[in-house]
Amino acid sequence: MELLIYSRQTSPRLEYTCRFLFKDILRMPYRLSSSYSEASAYKGPVLSYERRPIPGSISICPSHILFDTGISNIPMEVGEWRGIPAFPLTLNHHKADIPFDLLAGAFYMVTRYEEYLPHKPDRHGRFRVTSSIAYKNGFLEMPVVDLWAFELLNTIKERFGITHVKKRNFKSQITFDLDCAFAFTGKGFIRNMLGFTKSALTFDFKKANQRFKVLTDKEKDPFNIYDDLFSILPTGEATKWFVHVGSWGKYDKQVNTRSASFLNLINKLSSRYPIGIHPSYKTFLSDTNFREELSKLVGILGQAVSTSRFHYLRQSIPYSYYPLIRAGITQEYSMGYADKPGFRAGTCTPYLFFDLYENTPKNLKIFPFAIMDKSLLNIARHNPNEALEIIKRLVQAVKNVNGNFISIWHIDYLVENNTGINLLDLLSKTIEMCKNE
Repeated sequence: MELLIYSRQTSPRLEYTCRFLFKDILRMPYRLSSSYSEASAYKGPVLSYERRPIPGSISICPSHILFDTGISNIPMEVGEWRGIPAFPLTLNHHKADIPFDLLAGAFYMVTRYEEYLPHKPDRHGRFRVTSSIAYKNGFLEMPVVDLWAFELLNTIKERFGITHVKKRNFKSQITFDLDCAFAFTGKGFIRNMLGFTKSALTFDFKKANQRFKVLTDKEKDPFNIYDDLFSILPTGEATKWFVHVGSWGKYDKQVNTRSASFLNLINKLSSRYPIGIHPSYKTFLSDTNFREELSKLVGILGQAVSTSRFHYLRQSIPYSYYPLIRAGITQEYSMGYADKPGFRAGTCTPYLFFDLYENTPKNLKIFPFAIMDKSLLNIARHNPNEALEIIKRLVQAVKNVNGNFISIWHIDYLVENNTGINLLDLLSKTIEMCKNE
């Protein structure tokens, strides 16, 4: 039966939030109504998003967030509801069935409202994890929005006796950022000569010898583990590669994208998996650079590209999204933190980007990731066993709400000898954990 959501006021923010919670997460039929008489006479389940709720309905006392058209620095007091962190608390929240503004909290998290507010970015221009409400209040590892939604569903079931709701299935994606396809192959004469020089100056004769053997075809490039990966990676959409084709720079180290070795590799990858673009470090806020790189990748692939993830996760919301939208990108995979695992947007459910400046959703779906191999390395330096444990916790957290578990991996990290941790082994275990029972 259809859920009727009663609110005297309607707004793009309220409509967006209801669609995300009830359609995308709960897969539950619903409709909004601003008519008190209609809601009072309705025989099915009613959710009142009003200070004066419909008698017998489930009530949430609204804050002003979903009815504003601007952005304001809102104090966020975090309470608790059924063991889950809950916010924002409202003036009469203790009188409502849901003791906080669940809808506004969900909107605040998935729109990344706090990232529009004044904050001190890190040295790469990124929003710091330590500035987030989730990190400050200890719930970064919890997909709180999904948890709120399912607890709300339980409340609806208890109140109205609803037993049948269409369930979504747990999904996972293993994703790769192809920052540098090979260690030595395809880098050209000058870059390899600079590499030999650096090895000589640092007395790294082992690396110089390895480089020489690879370039004289006596040894396989150490990054060339692709056939081994093909044997363990899930097929189709469950694996996705993001390819860097930008020019060389301080933070951009891709091989020559015109080299036969690179082109052959891309051909192998694209015949097996979906390919997205990995915009270079310098594309940050640059429409021109992004369009040049996208055109280059499309030319290499011979097919359209609709998916993106920023190199170094270097983005500034919402400005970094505008070039993507203008270029026809419809899926974005940068939503997470480089240095901490968890749920940056408080959810493990893909959602449409909502532009707070224009107060409207856009045709760009955001796919939040939960973990990146770089953050696993940071954890393993202090406790190697904790890296595996955190993967287990996060996979289970996503399975508990039948969400999407997305992880990020890099070829260079997978082949490095890291003290106390084998990332390739962790990748294999992640793939096994993500298989549906």
